[in-house]
Amino acid sequence: MARPHIENKRFWNLPESALRYIIVDCREAMVANPDNPKCVRGPGNYADQVCDASTVMAYRRALFFRT
Repeated sequence: MARPHIENKRFWNLPESALRYIIVDCREAMVANPDNPKCVRGPGNYADQVCDASTVMAYRRALFFRT
């Protein structure tokens, strides 16, 4: 199974607890200030970080259940 392409390549090396923290933190930032351009635009935006962290966690789960 090939690893999916994600913008934040460093996420592959993070533990699941850090990925969960990124997801919660970015979601809270988007809710607290939805007019912030960093929510959905530009490199490293919050929505991409949530998506990338979720992708890494889903990939790891798929590998775990595959074996």
